Amino acid sequence: MRRRNRMFSADVDGCQLHARPIAFVAFLIAIACSLAFCQGAFATDPPVITPGTGVYSTVQATATITGDAGATFYYTTDGSNPTILSTAYSTPIALGNKATIKAIADLSGVLSTVTTANIQNDPTTVSVPRTNLQLWLKPEFIVSSAGSVSRWSDLSGASPSNDATQTTSANQPSLVSGALYGFNGVSFNGASSNSSYLNLPSYLTNLTSGASIFAVVNPSSLSGARTLFTASATGVQDMTSVQSNGTQIVFNVNNGATTSNVSTSSGAVTTGTFQVLDAVQNGSASGSINVNAVNVGSGTVQNLNNISRTVNYIGGDNALTTSAFWGGQVVELLVYSTGVTVTQRAQIEAYLANRYQLSTSLATPAPVISVATGTLPGPTQVAIAAGPNATTYITLDGTSPTTSSQVYSQPVNVYYSQTLKAMSVANGIESSVSSATYTLDSTQWPAPDAGDTTSLQINLQLPTTAIPQ
Repeated sequence: MRRRNRMFSADVDGCQLHARPIAFVAFLIAIACSLAFCQGAFATDPPVITPGTGVYSTVQATATITGDAGATFYYTTDGSNPTILSTAYSTPIALGNKATIKAIADLSGVLSTVTTANIQNDPTTVSVPRTNLQLWLKPEFIVSSAGSVSRWSDLSGASPSNDATQTTSANQPSLVSGALYGFNGVSFNGASSNSSYLNLPSYLTNLTSGASIFAVVNPSSLSGARTLFTASATGVQDMTSVQSNGTQIVFNVNNGATTSNVSTSSGAVTTGTFQVLDAVQNGSASGSINVNAVNVGSGTVQNLNNISRTVNYIGGDNALTTSAFWGGQVVELLVYSTGVTVTQRAQIEAYLANRYQLSTSLATPAPVISVATGTLPGPTQVAIAAGPNATTYITLDGTSPTTSSQVYSQPVNVYYSQTLKAMSVANGIESSVSSATYTLDSTQWPAPDAGDTTSLQINLQLPTTAIPQ
């Protein structure tokens, strides 16, 4: 019997298959492979957002979205990931001072991955060098929920983006609203358990030309070694890090397993004060540390290698040692994969000092109490004066005020012997405490019984002593 050969033919999404002669199972496998091939051929490219992520010293008024011909683009500006239910792009998107734009492309029902652009118009950054800038964390791009920081978006323009993230809620640092001169900050708790820190992706590979780290910080804990920033290959190998050790600053620069560092003398940093801290390894075996643009330490160190650095944190050391987590606030952070020049260093320091008014906010004047310590003839109203933009906190029980104490808003009525204490906070900086103790005749003006919860009712015309002009 003569067998008849057959040709099988199939057309799947424009891809034609032939089999002659093949077994039926093999034919089905060929169709499945063909389907996978044809679908892969129709992958949609992610859209391009222009301008891209970055800080622009010249105003960028609008952003455009482009991509595959025939694709429909959907975008969001609230930080959420777009879907086909999001706004369809048709005209350029108006930009304000800052924007986070996320976009996807839809081509024949096939969706692309998400493209993100973090854009800020900030003319004050004109002097900030951008070459070899690998990380730029600015307060306007802190992402938080219920006061916990999950992401700090990178504005350096590096590709891929080097966002700092923390997905474990117990380890998320806290948002500090208006931490410094109206700018938000990120607060790291420095705790040994449920410690807060941020993860950084693998980057800072080639540091053969040095490394430079700039930060605006306000330490709250200076006991022991506390690491602000670290990047290493594994363990301490090829590590560069900045840490405080008491009131000293230590800049670690390791070549392979060979360690070296530059350290300052004691007193280089203080708690409760914002300061510009920077460390530079110049690529020629020299390292130096500045605080508020003043050199506080320098010396010979190792040169750095070209190697993948995968152990990278903000607020923790390379081993996430429980006793070494950073305690305090960070408002802005810049990291370069080169040793910046003397001129560039001065430009960055000036930018940070001017932006955060650090030349005038390194100290907050203590509030002035209008009535000095003494014996009063009767109940008196006492006024308190403070510097501009300051919030003043008071107590009347002799304890020192904190930012959780009563906020001063009007003259204080002194009805009996009391101690008034006041403290002002401006630009995130606490002043010293002013104090005045008043003594009144206890037979005429007795202190209320501590066990009596009835509110004090004294209807008197109190004499007022104002602050002298």
